[in-house]
Amino acid sequence: MSWKPPERPIWLERMIAHADAAGGADQLVSLDRDELLGAAMRSTGLSDFGGEAWRSHYDVLLGALEEESRLHLVGRLQVRSEILQALRNRLLLADHWRLHPELLQSDVESPVFIVGSPRSGTSILHELMAVDPATRTPAMWEMQRPLEDAECAPSVDRMVQFWHDLQPEYETMHANSAYLPNECIFITLHEFLSDHWGGNHVVPSYDAHLRAADPRPAYRYHKRFLQTLQARGENRRWLLKAPSHLFQLESLFDVYPDARIIRTHRDPLKTLASTVSLMGTLKWMRCREVDMSQAGTRLAFGFAYVYQREIEQRARDTLPKDRFIDLRFADLVRDPLETVASVYRELGWPLRDDVRERVVAYAARNPKDSRGPHRYSLNEIGLDADEERERFAFYMAEYGVPEES
Repeated sequence: MSWKPPERPIWLERMIAHADAAGGADQLVSLDRDELLGAAMRSTGLSDFGGEAWRSHYDVLLGALEEESRLHLVGRLQVRSEILQALRNRLLLADHWRLHPELLQSDVESPVFIVGSPRSGTSILHELMAVDPATRTPAMWEMQRPLEDAECAPSVDRMVQFWHDLQPEYETMHANSAYLPNECIFITLHEFLSDHWGGNHVVPSYDAHLRAADPRPAYRYHKRFLQTLQARGENRRWLLKAPSHLFQLESLFDVYPDARIIRTHRDPLKTLASTVSLMGTLKWMRCREVDMSQAGTRLAFGFAYVYQREIEQRARDTLPKDRFIDLRFADLVRDPLETVASVYRELGWPLRDDVRERVVAYAARNPKDSRGPHRYSLNEIGLDADEERERFAFYMAEYGVPEES
C-alpha cells in the first residue's frame, strides 16, 4: 500500500480546468525567475536584495518548480505569491537595515528553540509556552510582513486560512493562523534555504541542493530577522521552533552559541506515518501528481541516521549536551501544565500563577484531535511495524520514549 491523496474540493478542480483550457497553468501564471525579480523590484522601487549568495538557491528552486513539480494553476499562483513576498521582503529589509544599521548591533540573547521530528508535539508546546507575556514568539503575520504592524494580520490570516480551503483535511493536521507562532522555516525561506519550499512542492533536485548546502547563511539571516522584530520594543526572551532544526543543530549553535534546545521525543512509528500523510497532503494542495510510495522508507532511514548522529554528537560534546532539555510527547499529552512547568524549571524561568492558568485554559481549548482526527497508518506508507520498531529501538531506549498503540 501507499499513501492516497484526499479528494480535491470541486472548486479547485474547476480552477485547474481553466488552465487546461488555456494550454497549461504556465500560460496563466509565470514563474520566470527574471520576471519575478523584476516584479519585486518594480513593486517596491528598490533593487538591492542584500547580497548575492541567495541567488544560487533561488535559481535551483525556480528550475525545480518548473521542471519537476507539475504545479496546477492554484499551486503556481500560491508559490508565485510566496516567492514575490520573499523577494519583496528581502528588498525592503535590506533597505531598512541600510537606514537603521544599529538594529543589527543588538543581541539575540539565549534564544530557546523547540526541536523534534515532525508530529512530535513541537507546535502545541510552542503555543502553550507562547501564552506567557514574558516570552517572545514570532507570529505568522510578522514573519510574512516583518516591517508592518499588526493591522496587516487580518489580511495575512485570510491568506494562510486559504490552505484549509485548498484541502480541508489539512485542518485536522495543523492549525493555520496569522496570530499563532509558527516555524522558523518562514524566516529562512527568505534566503531560499528552507524546508518550506520542499515541504510544499515536488522538487527533488532542490531537496538535494538543500541537503548539500551550508545552512549557516540561513541562520545568519534568521538572526537579522529577529533583530529587526525585537526592535518593536517588546521583550527579547525568544522562543522559536522548527522540526527542521534537528538536521542543522551544529549550524544553529554556530550562529546562536548560547541557544537552548527543547528536544521533543515521540514514538517514531507514529511520527513517520503522520509526517508522510502531512507531507503528501501539502504537496497535493499544489501539485497535479504526488508519489509518496518511497517517502516512508526515506524518512525512516533519514530519521534513524539523524537520531543516532545527535546521540553521538551530544555524547562527544560536539553538540553542547548541557544546552538540551529532553521532553516526551506522552508526558506533554498527559499533563501539559506539569510538562511546561518542568521546562521552565530547567530554563530558570519563573512561572507565574496567571501563566499557569493560561496554560491550563489553552490546553483545555485545544485538545488532541480538536479539529477532527488525523487518520494515518504505518501500513499505508508501506512500512512494517516490527522492522521499524527494531530500527528505532536505540532511540526509544536512549530517551525512554514509550510505545504508542
